[in-house]
Amino acid sequence: MEKSVFAGLTVLILLLSSVSLYLSSESDDFNNSTNFSSRLVPVWERVNQPFNTTGSYSYTLEKGQYDIIGPESVFIDVELPSSELGCTITDDCKVHLGLWVPNVPNGTKIPVIADVGPYYDDGDVDALTPANRLGKFLIENMVPHGYAVAQVSVFGTGMSNHCMDFMGLSEQEGINAAVTWLGTQEWSNGNVGIVGKSYDGTTPWQAAMFGNPHL
Repeated sequence: MEKSVFAGLTVLILLLSSVSLYLSSESDDFNNSTNFSSRLVPVWERVNQPFNTTGSYSYTLEKGQYDIIGPESVFIDVELPSSELGCTITDDCKVHLGLWVPNVPNGTKIPVIADVGPYYDDGDVDALTPANRLGKFLIENMVPHGYAVAQVSVFGTGMSNHCMDFMGLSEQEGINAAVTWLGTQEWSNGNVGIVGKSYDGTTPWQAAMFGNPHL
């Protein structure tokens, strides 16, 4: 009986040792393959991080190295079919945006983050003023890290002309034109991301329907 118990315990210890070694090996492989420990602060230590919670939005823990240049006021030509009327009568359809860029070395290509919506100068600040609802957060956090940020007014709002056309053809074409412009400038690396919520959350979907290579 004692021999049977001893043999059983021996087998159990060997099995547990194998499982422990396997899990340890898997954990090491995961950490090595993802460089997890060097990229993220462990969850249990994040409470000790010096987060700035004094404002209406959060800040990156590490400040970016680039100064912010801007805003630049930009009017983008948009081609619309004559059936859209409005600005097509004078053939002068334009979407407006405010642009902030990082002060990077000459020749450096940078990606773009855009917020596209109807609120600039319509119940909120104009497109050339960092908006508290999203734009200011993006400009102060992302531009110093090497991203351009654009605040874009859809047709019929802010300094964009024409008529407002909620999720209609005019609005879709205006957003697509803004994406193309942002992705084809000499300073751009051709990659444009659009972010937003509520109304501004519909505009990325409108941009995506065109299959724009810069989006």
